[in-house]
Amino acid sequence: MLAFVIVGLAGGCAQHVDVSYKPANLSKGTGELYVKTFEYLPAAVGDVGPDEAQQDKSGMAYTYLSENVDALFTNAVKKDLAFSGYMVSDGSPHSVSGEIRRFSFDWVGMTGMRFEIAVSFVVTKNGKVVYSNVVESTQEARKEGSKLEDPSKLIGLAMADCIGRFIRDAQKKGAL
Repeated sequence: MLAFVIVGLAGGCAQHVDVSYKPANLSKGTGELYVKTFEYLPAAVGDVGPDEAQQDKSGMAYTYLSENVDALFTNAVKKDLAFSGYMVSDGSPHSVSGEIRRFSFDWVGMTGMRFEIAVSFVVTKNGKVVYSNVVESTQEARKEGSKLEDPSKLIGLAMADCIGRFIRDAQKKGAL
């Protein structure tokens, strides 16, 4: 019994988060795009599980998502592009892909939380790279009164900001 308590205290707690992503991008576009699966690099190198957010070493709780990070983010990109007016299909020679370099959720003391994301986006046309950029976003929430924001909302806001900034930048540079 004592070993269980010590392991529980040393290992921290776990929280399970269901992110129901809703597109929020206001950009408009046309054309057909193939969205390839984004690779979650921290999971690929074994630092975290495929459904686990990164955290600082001093983190208070491990954060697990209801689906793998690569699938969650790839589907969010597809939703935002479709919401913007693009036709998302598997057969287009115009593609969007990338690597999720950081997907980190941390509690900030007992009064707040922070979510950080960094994604390397690549756009290709007929096999040629026409756009490459790393987009980062950080969202924070603080406890107001006795209520703390839902972690899924914070994660969704950061993902939407990251994807929206990618779409606007790629459009501005003529890649989308």
